Amino acid sequence: MRRTILFVTLFVFIIVMLPGCSVLQKLGLQDSQDDELRPVSSIVIGETEANKLTDKTPIRLYFANADNTKLKLEIRYVDTAEVKKSDNTLASAVITELIKGPSDNTAFKSTVPAETKLVTPVKIENKVATVNLSKEFKTKHPGGKDAERMTIYSIVNSLTELEGIEKVKFTIDGKTQKEYMGNFKFDALFPRSTQLISKDSADSGADVTGGSAETGNTQTPAAGNPSGGDSKETSGPNGETMDGLELLE
Repeated sequence: MRRTILFVTLFVFIIVMLPGCSVLQKLGLQDSQDDELRPVSSIVIGETEANKLTDKTPIRLYFANADNTKLKLEIRYVDTAEVKKSDNTLASAVITELIKGPSDNTAFKSTVPAETKLVTPVKIENKVATVNLSKEFKTKHPGGKDAERMTIYSIVNSLTELEGIEKVKFTIDGKTQKEYMGNFKFDALFPRSTQLISKDSADSGADVTGGSAETGNTQTPAAGNPSGGDSKETSGPNGETMDGLELLE
């Protein structure tokens, strides 16, 4: 009996003294050291799932709310390999995704006619992005002062989320237009307008391209737009503006 007790004691002592393993692991009660260190709340994913996340780039899109009074943020994920080719490519992807419309038609309202085409890639020069859209951008638009304002600034605010873009210029089939839908001056350079962005904390982003959705307006404005810079640089014939847009007579 004493010999047995002595043998067991000696065996345990040898196991405990082995380097690189915990007591539980040495006794076969724990699979690996990682199990001891890993928090209970952590999630382990495979290489394939990890690659799906690293191959995506988030872009911030603004769509209208139900009554066309405010812009709401949706964060969408697009293929990094495509949009990282150049700044112009990323800006063009923003317009393409806006044309597709929101992923949730109950929380968001489309701002750009679905028939619209991006005629040429977005051109960025001197921090001004020129967006050249097809005639459907105008002919298929429902009209109305509120809808026109949301359309213009959904594009402007989405593009000015990108670094290197502070203002947006519009052309239709390569030509500058004096007016868009008859309410506002359209041949101007449009800076960002933060006053149109909804401050409702319940506004959420949603993803339709396979990435994770994010919520709220938590990302800081792009470099060069520290405060958003509400548009105040133009005025109508009588000095009248609406959210920075110059009213036509």
